Amino acid sequence: MKIRFTLALTGAVLAVAGCSEDPATAVAALPAQADAATVALAETKDALDKLSPPTATVPAAATAVSAPAPVQEFQGTGFAQVSRQPGASLNAKRLMAIRAARLEALRDLTEQVHGIRLSSTSSLRDAVLTSDHLQALVEGEIRGARTVRITPKGGDSYEVVMALSPDTVRYILRATGKKGA
Repeated sequence: MKIRFTLALTGAVLAVAGCSEDPATAVAALPAQADAATVALAETKDALDKLSPPTATVPAAATAVSAPAPVQEFQGTGFAQVSRQPGASLNAKRLMAIRAARLEALRDLTEQVHGIRLSSTSSLRDAVLTSDHLQALVEGEIRGARTVRITPKGGDSYEVVMALSPDTVRYILRATGKKGA
């Protein structure tokens, strides 16, 4: 009789703990069907968090993220010219072009996950546009992106495609306390 009661009580406690909206660790914040790369990323974050002093906590309302519909993999693409890169040799310039294209692809992924902030000013004088300025700002954190392909394009440029799984995007948004994706 005591064993049944203890098992029932343990099951109830686990069920209530599983409903908590504010996970204590990154691993606890993972979706149920997270892929291996996302799980490894969350475990790494938890290990790093144990090494750093605790910071201010985010209110539970800010961390709640609704489960989105299944989405295809997020992909970001970047391009860079070899001839425009600094370097003493052609191979050094190629490596720099690949690196620049990779950063551009990561910027593209950041824009998809976190959005882009635009600010614009226009000036008119006598109903004639005298100046028009547009500024774009992309800011965010990307973790767990993988390189899909690095492709030479023509004789002087490279294309790099980076990807994030939907599980990783949900993890990033939950870890940063943002809603969406």
